[in-house]
Amino acid sequence: MTCRTPTLILALLAALGCGGQAFAQTQEQQQAQLDAKAASDDAQQATAAASEAQAAASTAADLSATQPQNPAAAANAAVAGQSAVQASTAAGTAIGAATNANAVADDAATGHLQTKAASDFAEQSADVAQAASQAAVDAARDAQTATEAAAQATVNPPPAMPAAQADVTVTSSPGNSIVGDYEIDFGTLDANHNGSISRGEARSNATLTAEFNAVDHDHNGRLSQDELKGWM
Repeated sequence: MTCRTPTLILALLAALGCGGQAFAQTQEQQQAQLDAKAASDDAQQATAAASEAQAAASTAADLSATQPQNPAAAANAAVAGQSAVQASTAAGTAIGAATNANAVADDAATGHLQTKAASDFAEQSADVAQAASQAAVDAARDAQTATEAAAQATVNPPPAMPAAQADVTVTSSPGNSIVGDYEIDFGTLDANHNGSISRGEARSNATLTAEFNAVDHDHNGRLSQDELKGWM
């Protein structure tokens, strides 16, 4: 019996090792499923935000159409439309990330993919879906803000220009150029103090809203202080 003891101990240790590995794999599979579920939830939120942004943009376009000579309404309608596009793009990213997360989670559950690799990839996909969902929500908020500004612009349209004007000087400049000498309070417009001005934050300045695309040199939907130096 003494001779068999080491053999039994080794067998027991081996069994415990296998059991521990199996337990770890089960945890990784469960985590992959949880990450996939979170990614799916974020994708649903992003899709809803994109739908809200599109509805807001449609409303802004309708408002602008009622006063085609109202530049503020047109500018805000354009902002709402761009925000809706951004929300839709972000929603697409979130949906793609959720699809990937669910695919690797299923592969881990069926043994077609190493559980640790699947868990890591599902977590990364969930992070992408979460970021995209937040981007869609922010874009939807910008679209709604622009729509409200368009509505306000139609309620209080700019005064009509006089029928005749004397001493009119006509100048020309390249397309999409920035002409003028403007002053803004960057700190006041940067409501969330993140160091940049979004389309929604710029809405309180009608001129900046109208020239947002021209000032936004890197076309990231945000205006930095460096970009505004050439405008002011």
